[in-house]
Amino acid sequence: MNKNLVLIALGAVAVVGVILAILIFFFRQKPTDPNVDKIVIWGVWDEAEVYDNFISEFQKTHKNVKEIEYKKFACNKSECLDYMDQVKEGLAAGSGPDIFMINNTWVPAHKDKMISLDSVNDELVKKEQPKIMTLREYGETFFPVAKKDLTFKDSDGVERIYGFPLYMDNLAVFYNRDLFSLAGMSPPPSNWTWQEFENKILSFDAYVQKTTLIDEMGNIKKAGAAIGYGQNVSRSPDILAVLMMQMGSQIVNEEWESVMDNQSAGVDGNSFSPGATALDFFTKFSDRNQPFYCWNKEMHNSIDAFIANDVGMMINYSNQIAVIKKKAPNINFGIAPLPQISNETRRVNLASYWAFSVSRQATGQKAIECFNFLKFLTEKEQSKQYAENTGRVSARIDVAEEQKEDPWLGFFAEQAVSASSFKQANNARIGVILTDAINSIVDKGKSPADASQGASQLISEEGYSLKKKLNPLESFDY
Repeated sequence: MNKNLVLIALGAVAVVGVILAILIFFFRQKPTDPNVDKIVIWGVWDEAEVYDNFISEFQKTHKNVKEIEYKKFACNKSECLDYMDQVKEGLAAGSGPDIFMINNTWVPAHKDKMISLDSVNDELVKKEQPKIMTLREYGETFFPVAKKDLTFKDSDGVERIYGFPLYMDNLAVFYNRDLFSLAGMSPPPSNWTWQEFENKILSFDAYVQKTTLIDEMGNIKKAGAAIGYGQNVSRSPDILAVLMMQMGSQIVNEEWESVMDNQSAGVDGNSFSPGATALDFFTKFSDRNQPFYCWNKEMHNSIDAFIANDVGMMINYSNQIAVIKKKAPNINFGIAPLPQISNETRRVNLASYWAFSVSRQATGQKAIECFNFLKFLTEKEQSKQYAENTGRVSARIDVAEEQKEDPWLGFFAEQAVSASSFKQANNARIGVILTDAINSIVDKGKSPADASQGASQLISEEGYSLKKKLNPLESFDY
């Protein structure tokens, strides 16, 4: 055969092969995702500027998403219930958010307004596309409490993801360095306890006694700590709750019944009620007959008192760091970890945070892009930037690990892994119930046992109402 003809034939075959390869590659390309005109996000706390850069970066790789709008809402009622009312009204009218911020205790009560990540993952699998995130990946990325709070086992027994957390907060002790110095006290040790035990490590009790100043008329001139009453102590229900949790109580069981008043076994073999014991400890600081007396109902709000240098210690969340620095830039204060019942047992702290959920208003490609955005927002680089922009501890385990060296957020980051929560049918209402229980002991002379029993019954009633809403066709015997 003529050598030239062979070369021509081989060349033709090669050209045809290249053309076929191009055609195969073209037809195998992922079809262009449908356009999403606008994603609307509603939130609290953060200004829109926090998300501007994240939104623009996301749109560079998701060009089908034409616009993402973030709107901040104010919280004017207890626990932002006014904000949630607006979410409900907006969704009912068809003009609500596609993504909205939720409190970590809200998923059970408002799950009917959300879609799960798993429902979107199922649609992606049908299209032979990868899942956005699996439950295993979720559990490995965020602190354990996020999986506890933001996933929900539906009626079919499948555990589904309903929220993406951006940050994680918990209670710690703010202390006034100058008042400590005047009392000859060094900063609290990292392994301190509420009460002193045989190990002789200085306890919260001891610090209160040494830093409280009372004049000859019995007036408190300097309070050792802001604790003892409900109404004027910021986060008093949370402080009471974490005391019960450290005593081993789950406060509310899986059936939404309060168990805070159930008898528990103590280390000495005697039984006790975590609710009554926690109330007794909390209110002893407002009892004039106690050596730990340091607070009363006439005192200013605990945050204001701390800013005014009138109190040595305040228990609160990390979001108060910025508040104190802004209102009192010259105050000399530090952060100590939350005391524990015992330094020989597992540490227990209380988590409080908000997360983003996707509403049922988002459907089709919009729902997919909503979850894509939340996945993007909580990836390591963006999560780290969010934490820096807001001064918060990241909800991601790996980012928070780096924050342990932060002089202000270090203890909050360390405590995040041991921070848990308890089931709350209505967190605003439960906050009022626990505050009233504290006040009833101080104002009305109720015994801690009676106050605990009354609060426990009211909390169970809230649980019954939610359980009835979640399972309207079931009958319950309480």
